Amino acid sequence: HTRPCAVQRRAEEAGIDKGAPEDFDPSLLTHEREAALLGMLAEFPQVVATAAALREPHRVPHYLEQLAGTYHRFYDACRVLPLAGEDPDDLTRARLWLTEASRLVLRNGLQLLGVSAPERM
Repeated sequence: HTRPCAVQRRAEEAGIDKGAPEDFDPSLLTHEREAALLGMLAEFPQVVATAAALREPHRVPHYLEQLAGTYHRFYDACRVLPLAGEDPDDLTRARLWLTEASRLVLRNGLQLLGVSAPERM
């Protein structure tokens, strides 16, 4: 949870506006790591529902661990923030929204488990 928070914080400090949620264009996310992360994020509601229905709460932390790994692989492969001197573009904004979605799912999953989600280490 702390890494997506740090990315968002650095974007704000750099004055990068990710725009409104309705401006998010997932068609810009064509890298395989982006697709993998989108897929993992989409699984969250089903993971929670299955964990509750089967009374298997261990499914949630297992999913969160996988999601964190998927986010880190995305972050390592795809530049989220522009380099110094570069202007943010639509892909930057799309990746910032993907980062925000990851942060929210991680926070919500940790909250379900009663675990804190610090924004800084």
